[in-house]
Amino acid sequence: MLGRPLIALLIAAALGAGSASCGARRQSERAQSRDTLYIGVAAARTNVAYFRGVQLALDRLNAERPSGTPAFAVRLPPLVQASQVAVAVGFRDDASVIGVVGHTGSAQTMDAAPVYADVANGGQHAIVAVTPTATNPQVTRVSNWIFRVCPTDDDAARALARFAIDSLRARRIAIVYRNDLFGRGFTQTIAPELTASHVVIDERDPYLAGITEYQAYASRMAQQGVEAVVFAGSGVDAADFVRALRDASAHPAILGSDDVGNILDGAKILTPNTTPARKTRRGRRAPPPPPQPTDDRRLFRGVRFTSFFDARAADIDVRQFAAEYVRRYGQAATQQAALSYDAAMLIGRAALAAGADRRRIRDWIASVGVSAPAMHGVTGEIRFDEHGDAMGKPIVIGLISP
Repeated sequence: MLGRPLIALLIAAALGAGSASCGARRQSERAQSRDTLYIGVAAARTNVAYFRGVQLALDRLNAERPSGTPAFAVRLPPLVQASQVAVAVGFRDDASVIGVVGHTGSAQTMDAAPVYADVANGGQHAIVAVTPTATNPQVTRVSNWIFRVCPTDDDAARALARFAIDSLRARRIAIVYRNDLFGRGFTQTIAPELTASHVVIDERDPYLAGITEYQAYASRMAQQGVEAVVFAGSGVDAADFVRALRDASAHPAILGSDDVGNILDGAKILTPNTTPARKTRRGRRAPPPPPQPTDDRRLFRGVRFTSFFDARAADIDVRQFAAEYVRRYGQAATQQAALSYDAAMLIGRAALAAGADRRRIRDWIASVGVSAPAMHGVTGEIRFDEHGDAMGKPIVIGLISP
């Protein structure tokens, strides 16, 4: 008696799988004749730069597509996202979506990779995902349906090391890194690059966001006279660290990973205390209130960081993209917007060349720079290696100058 319900459930599941497979085939057939091709964006809705970059790409694709071919449009993720895996499932199961720009983080992309490869169904409904900003070297190793248009953390670490050695000629450096997969990996790459050029690494200090107090690190660096500090972490965390350095009267050069470019997000912008001094009961004038900190963005002047997009490049496509972004959104384009633009252009051009079939789109993308010409993007030439990494992407060193 205990075995019969189980057998019945297994039969029902098998029938359901067959029905779902047939339904998916019918959806796929309908997808070939649809008049709109959707590109999903796997990013938090608050990260508007990603969506803006994709929209500019689709506007260009729609302006250039041959007459009578399907139009391109954005498929948004849910406003409230239970998980990045759930977002991936939604895009995979939507037959009108031909590719996904995302995810934006390395861990998120690797978590979602089996969904995009449709491992559960033997790849029947697999869909390509092109991440604009997932930089961990392992991201493209987990699935051949995942590609990226950004450099890796290893690429950025090597570029930052070369700048410290060749441009700054630093000989004593400290490394402060977020104690996670990213921070440890960045440190493991940059440290040998520095020591190979006889740069002394005075210390390697891990930190945890919102927990670590940087004063002890800053005091030691002030005493040791380090010439530069490599900060592998977020811009907000870097802002707190730089304040600690300045409080310790230490002024080393600050070199950061790409997220340190957002250091001004951690600036305190407070109004000075203008409350007048008050009189005490005895008629004496009480001391004025202590001065309040003002806008401290000036503390970050001169901070350098790796960047994957240079809006000042002479390339005509870069100039047009940067100008259109400013015209439409009233602010300068970020690397997130530029990389998302390139990712969406890649998927769109694959669809124009190979049709709406998901596997053909994936195969066309894999051929870029291999058996097909490289694609010219606003973040540099795109040519993929056997893993789906964009090879030789340019990395520039940005500068904070508030």
